[in-house]
Amino acid sequence: MGVLFTKRCVLCGAMMPAAGTGKAMLCPDCAAEVRQRYRCTEAIRIPGAADAAAALYYTGKVKNAMQRFKFQHKQHYADWFAAQMLPLLTERLDTWQPDLVTFMPIGFLRMHERGYNQAELLAKAVAEPLGLPCQATLRKRAFTPKQSTQKDAAARQKNAEQALLPRKNAEVRGKSLVLVDDIVTTGATTAAAVKLLREMGAAKVYALAAARTLGK
Repeated sequence: MGVLFTKRCVLCGAMMPAAGTGKAMLCPDCAAEVRQRYRCTEAIRIPGAADAAAALYYTGKVKNAMQRFKFQHKQHYADWFAAQMLPLLTERLDTWQPDLVTFMPIGFLRMHERGYNQAELLAKAVAEPLGLPCQATLRKRAFTPKQSTQKDAAARQKNAEQALLPRKNAEVRGKSLVLVDDIVTTGATTAAAVKLLREMGAAKVYALAAARTLGK
């Protein structure tokens, strides 16, 4: 006789009995709500990227879940968010033809206090089922001001470009890359990463995010 475990819905937190310790999942109501309200159906334009896509809209329950994932040590949420992203990448494999999956870096202090990079968890969870290598290619410059403190789009773009550096021994020359991030907001940080990866020699860079803000 199996042991009965309980787990919570990723979006609403409702308790759900389940046999075994399966991955994070949704209650029926939230599953329907994702289909009706949160599934992103719009194209995303990231300057310099060959193409870009996001799975969900960053609002409501999805926004709350993402914040728990990032700030409340809910690393297992990566399984659910990645499951929303994976079909987007799978249906684009023939056109994107990726050689490598990489991800947006976070700063040393943020990594120290959080213990993980949420974009890295997403990238690994997306790459593994498709047999794609996943590697860090960029790093964050220390003491970079937050994007939210910048006064306008031009300042955000400049700050984003100054925030990123190539990672030592990263080899991207001639490769087609998928750059994974958790959220696309203004797109400035993603665009800066794409620009740097192209300068490092990447043939093409595609952007893939778990969520995008409304109106982006």
